[in-house]
Amino acid sequence: MTVALSTTKRKFHKILDSISNASNTSLVPQSDTDINNASTTTLPATLESPAKRARTARPVSAFVTSTPLIARSQVRASSSVNRSSTASAIPAMVPDPDPPNFAPWDRGQFLKRLESFRHVDKWMGKPEKINEVHWAKRGWSCVGRDTVRCVGGCSQELVIELENDPDPTVRDGGTDGQEEDDEDDWREKAQEQLVEKYVEKVVTGHSTACLWRRRGCDDIIFRLPLYHQTSAISSLRQRYESLLAMAADLPTNLSTPPFFDLSEYHPEITTIVQPPKPTPTPSTATVPSSNPPSPTRSPPSPPINREALLLAMFGWQAETGHIPGLATCSSCFRRLGLWLFIPQISATGEEKEAIMARLDLVGEHRDYCPWIDAVSQNGPAAASSLRAPGTTASQTSLQDRKEKQKPGWEVLAKLVLNMVRTKRREKREDKPRVPLERRYEDEVSVSGTFTTGSTAVESARRSEEHEKDETEKEKEKDKERWARLKRIKQAFTIKKARKKEGSKGGLK
Repeated sequence: MTVALSTTKRKFHKILDSISNASNTSLVPQSDTDINNASTTTLPATLESPAKRARTARPVSAFVTSTPLIARSQVRASSSVNRSSTASAIPAMVPDPDPPNFAPWDRGQFLKRLESFRHVDKWMGKPEKINEVHWAKRGWSCVGRDTVRCVGGCSQELVIELENDPDPTVRDGGTDGQEEDDEDDWREKAQEQLVEKYVEKVVTGHSTACLWRRRGCDDIIFRLPLYHQTSAISSLRQRYESLLAMAADLPTNLSTPPFFDLSEYHPEITTIVQPPKPTPTPSTATVPSSNPPSPTRSPPSPPINREALLLAMFGWQAETGHIPGLATCSSCFRRLGLWLFIPQISATGEEKEAIMARLDLVGEHRDYCPWIDAVSQNGPAAASSLRAPGTTASQTSLQDRKEKQKPGWEVLAKLVLNMVRTKRREKREDKPRVPLERRYEDEVSVSGTFTTGSTAVESARRSEEHEKDETEKEKEKDKERWARLKRIKQAFTIKKARKKEGSKGGLK
């Protein structure tokens, strides 16, 4: 065998060995470590020349795992499913964050702080200068027995301790009357000094960085929203309906102010408190008949419950949860046990007198309640603005100013009475005018006697004159009102003119 032939065979066997070694290494499954170290395992065991590697290299497709093609529609569907799953994982509603502690304009938060003083076992009555309204206006809440705290703010606490009245049973019988009077005077002066100290502490009790130290709630934060007719009537209906649910537990011996007469509001008050329900519209798919359809009338409103209406007119409503026999005021948070004003029946069947003779609808409110206090409803600054034109504040006493203001129940009563008068006026305008002779003929035809007809003519004439008098009175009132407004407008225009003249003089 020649040398050239042996050399060729040797090269051929080397090529076969290299191919067999490469195929064996590709068929062996790779472990995790081999995959991670792919740069070392893919290298051949023996280094070869670049020409041999080019001849023996396998195609790239042999090392790439074949994956099925995915359509674009499937990709979109999977992405939409992922988005829907993530959207369902997110909660539908994010809870609202807690309201800020310092919100002197927020009436709801003010009432919430004032409500914390309602429990008798925590807070006893204090003098007017340091009552619960002043503490609540400055951000304080009652957290314990005669203890207030700036909840959510600087968290400062104050304990209000006043000099207690002496117990007459503890007094020494040997002391004379002069010593007792001196002791009472000393206690009264000490009480006044303590009250003045606590008046300062209402503001200075907060820390220096607390915002409640700089500013409190406005003077009109306690005002009832009664000047908007829609909201005022809606609140009246809600109070009336809540009391109507416990009509059997309402007392009948109610006491109202002497100048308040519920009969002035009847019968129009029924449609105001209990508006008629809308009549159902007849369906158009009914089978046509020869007889014309009779006009549908709205069902008559049920009679007004007098006790529930009176309680609602003066700001009372049923306790939340409809506790039987318990009424409350949502402004001063006074609670009334109505069973105290209802006669009780004993086990033998005898009727006992009620514990309380009458329920005073005004006197049962707290003194600072805007339903009965004009200053709480209008603010102390409103008293100075209600003085007569041309008079100074010193010429008008505080009592006269308070008389010109109206508490909440009077504002609501005036609003409802105006609505009643408007409804009556609309009825008179819509009602066709019947001649006097026609009325006379109708009455005679019904009665059959001339005497009754003559009395009918007289009564009709009287009613017509009464209607004329009422219209004339209303016209006179309108004239007076417009004249008053004109005088006020003239007063303001004169002031503006004087200001302009003064400015011109200064320029000269």
